[in-house]
Amino acid sequence: MTTTPATELPQRGLGSTTRRYIPAARVVDAGLSILVAASLILLAEVAARREWVSNLILPQPSDVWDALIDGWRSGLYTDHILSTVGATLAGFSVATLVAVGLAGIFTGVPRLERIFLPFIVAFQTLPKIAIAPIIVLWLGFGTRSKVVIIAAICFFPILVNTLQGLRLRDRERLELFQSLGASRWQLFRHLRVPDALPYIFAGLNIGLVFALIGAVIAEFLGSGSGLGVLLIQQQVAFNVPGMFAVLILLMIVGLALNALVRLAERKLLYWAADLSEQSR
Repeated sequence: MTTTPATELPQRGLGSTTRRYIPAARVVDAGLSILVAASLILLAEVAARREWVSNLILPQPSDVWDALIDGWRSGLYTDHILSTVGATLAGFSVATLVAVGLAGIFTGVPRLERIFLPFIVAFQTLPKIAIAPIIVLWLGFGTRSKVVIIAAICFFPILVNTLQGLRLRDRERLELFQSLGASRWQLFRHLRVPDALPYIFAGLNIGLVFALIGAVIAEFLGSGSGLGVLLIQQQVAFNVPGMFAVLILLMIVGLALNALVRLAERKLLYWAADLSEQSR
């Protein structure tokens, strides 16, 4: 009886992806990441306790941890997290639908892209922090203005990546489809869209980061709830550990949302094998 080494490339049938399993290396890498994080936290704790750095600049990580636990037990964070996450997902969803839809239209009618894309680029060059007060003035304080600001911030990277992905680059496959009498819709559905999915998900990953940034900006400008509002409240109270606790929550929310997008990417792009590790 023979055993299969962990580094062997198992085949999973015709048309399926080939994956390389390196469990030991990944465990070691995860352990090193944890070790680096623990070392940085320990260094920050020592620096704060010995007053190498002012507590107004770098609070003790233990105080930040206490602020996180106290805030979580008191229910302080729940509504603010839900508000930020809800607005982020809503604005991100609106931006994704509009950006992907426009990219599909521009791909089908290139003349429209030549006409309207300069206006979209010109709008993108405007600092969103500058137009955010105008959006708040138009729509008032609350969820609607927050969603619009988020969508405006994360719209452009999704659009640009989707446009790049929908462009035809494989002449041989195009000629094959044309020789088989494929219609423009069939070309779009079976050739353009599958090739564009990695680009689209790259845009979604970037756009989601911008969406969370947009949510915090909108909450800074005026909102009744959200982690951005809570951060301002902690600042006014000169609660530095509380401010760092909110920053950690924002980081956790961002990582969780990014993990959801990557999970969807793995489910939809199971056929797109990543060979980067195998080439090392």
